[in-house]
Amino acid sequence: MYFESTLAEKARKFFRLVLGSYAFPPRDITVEVTTRCSRGCAVCFRGPLGVRPEDMPRELFTKTLSEIRAAYAGRGPRYLNFVGLGEPFCRPDLPKLLREAAAALPGTELNLSTGLVPFDAAAFEGLVRDKTINRLSVSLDGVEKGGAFHGFTPEVSAAFLELKGIKERNPGFKIRIQTLLTSWPAVEAAVRYAAELGAEEIQLMRVDLHAFGDAPPAARPAFAEERAMVAAAKKLAAKLGLACRNNNVYDLFMDIAGRGGRRCLISDDHVFITAAGDLIPCFYLREVKFGNLSRQTLAQACAGRKEKDLYGRQTTLCRGCDIYRKEHAA
Repeated sequence: MYFESTLAEKARKFFRLVLGSYAFPPRDITVEVTTRCSRGCAVCFRGPLGVRPEDMPRELFTKTLSEIRAAYAGRGPRYLNFVGLGEPFCRPDLPKLLREAAAALPGTELNLSTGLVPFDAAAFEGLVRDKTINRLSVSLDGVEKGGAFHGFTPEVSAAFLELKGIKERNPGFKIRIQTLLTSWPAVEAAVRYAAELGAEEIQLMRVDLHAFGDAPPAARPAFAEERAMVAAAKKLAAKLGLACRNNNVYDLFMDIAGRGGRRCLISDDHVFITAAGDLIPCFYLREVKFGNLSRQTLAQACAGRKEKDLYGRQTTLCRGCDIYRKEHAA
């Protein structure tokens, strides 16, 4: 969202981070409609965090939309993200949820993140055709079969082919590919595949292993190698007509606001709403609960950010997280 903000919005974000204040209503809202997933990706946090499979109840989902709508005086935020520690397509009623969100929040762009397993292409194309969904973010870590990340199985391959057809028939629909920085061959394959798919953007994600303690399930490239991969990927993406972004890199103003990586750069304007209705800082800090929408308004729950001194505790809470630290990638 930061890259798509206006200069005025970026300035307000800078001062919020510097002063330790929070946006209300939050500009970046993520809703976790389920924590169920049929895949067993080695780097997923679900296991280490002890997340159990559950769906957000329909009545809670409706109340969440109502609270967001009320906070925005009926308009809704620019974006609403559907992602979390679960696969949204595991909910058979996902199309109904998305249509309810589109109706409740007119003008809000709905972004869905997925690993494409399972994938109901016909139902999804209906959402694209009637402009219920604006963008799909898809995880793709190389195009080889198997693998410990988001394995490119025959089922995934078939889903991507269906997605490519949907994009060709609906050119206004946006696709963003998300790939982990594991090795240059894998990243290069993902960039080329994203271009072939017709995606507008590829996002480079660091393999974040801090949830796994002393037993990480994968290795991560050294910082110098990672920087080289980012530079090469950006060069290749530009040649193929893709936007390429790395979530460790913002700009000088965000470097200052982030205090050298000690302050998370999404804290000021982002909230994550779990399947149980808890308002938390991000999908990882699940025990840091500001409030719960099943028994509070969005305003009451958001007030917990200041009451629980999120900024003052980040050095301890986020000490293992380096997703948003610029010094490790360029």
